Amino acid sequence: MDIAPEPAEPDTRDWTFVLDGGCPECGYTLHDPTTTGERLRSGVPRWQAVLRRPNVAERPAPRVWSALEYASHARDLIVVLGQRVRAMITDNTPTFADYDGEAEAIRRRFWAADPADVARQIALRTDETVEIVEGVEDWRRDGLRSDGRRFTIVQLSQYLLHDVEHHLHDVAG
Repeated sequence: MDIAPEPAEPDTRDWTFVLDGGCPECGYTLHDPTTTGERLRSGVPRWQAVLRRPNVAERPAPRVWSALEYASHARDLIVVLGQRVRAMITDNTPTFADYDGEAEAIRRRFWAADPADVARQIALRTDETVEIVEGVEDWRRDGLRSDGRRFTIVQLSQYLLHDVEHHLHDVAG
């Protein structure tokens, strides 16, 4: 599809609520952060199967992302996790800008991505991020959100792993 679809319906929830006990919608429960790499790796074949669907680029509704768009977003979240964990390991309490997934979807034209390429990128980016996450020695190292809220590598790992797994739930149909 060459023409940009309508932007997705804005999601204004503060998804950090999952850090208070999980997500009733997708079933995520807080995980041991040392298993983050293993869980990210277990998602790779699931995303690859999603990306082989013949209708992967079709939106289920006008303002709802297609499975291809969700997969592209998940790939980017995996990268963000690796970058932010690396910064938290090497820098003292770095501050991170907000990540706007919809803006990235538009800027990078997620709807027009090659599903096979996205599948390869998910595998590659997962390997890169897992290498970083598996090198964490102090899970209590911290960073700041743009609003000044402090969080640890534990919390970041839980939050972003939930996001990636939640999007697999979104496209499970």
